[in-house]
Amino acid sequence: MTNSRLFAVLKANMGRPLSPELGADILIAADWLSPLMPRALIDEIPPEDYQGFTFAVEHIGNIIEEINPLHRAHWDETEEHRHGLPFNPDYETFVRYERAGRYVLFTLRDEGKLLGNCAMYLDMSAHTQTLIATEDTLYLLPAARRGRVAMLFVAYVEQSLRQIGAKEINITVKTVNKAGRFFRMLGYRHVENGLIKILEVENV
Repeated sequence: MTNSRLFAVLKANMGRPLSPELGADILIAADWLSPLMPRALIDEIPPEDYQGFTFAVEHIGNIIEEINPLHRAHWDETEEHRHGLPFNPDYETFVRYERAGRYVLFTLRDEGKLLGNCAMYLDMSAHTQTLIATEDTLYLLPAARRGRVAMLFVAYVEQSLRQIGAKEINITVKTVNKAGRFFRMLGYRHVENGLIKILEVENV
């Protein structure tokens, strides 16, 4: 059976260099990653301003060099249990999921400077057949943790996810900080505990 969608993408981009974005389009068309949410619907989420801070949805492919140091700061602060493993984000995979409407990146900026981000994976629950959002990363630099900024940023994320039809948000919090108490104050419930074990290579 001919994959007309893949054929159309290849025909429309004949002769163009293979960029991460085009590669993502080809993978989607080839049904390696089935689309979930129309990207246009996500792009309709409007930004919001609060006392000089701007909350918005952005495309991760456009800000990879800018967001990488933020991811590194997050890794250094909360991922000590993984510090025996390499810090090596796969941004091409993030782009691929984003193009398929399965990944949303929310950003927090102060006069244009990136100070925080929240990335959510989107999927349909096999248990309820409703749209769920699962947090991949949520991190604010100390400069964005004062006052009500963090609380309002989370509220923006929640409202945006509600706007595109999400019924449930799943987040994880680390034991190295007080994020758990913060989220319980915002109405999140502690419903499970997670454990991690790093499998070290044994000397043979």
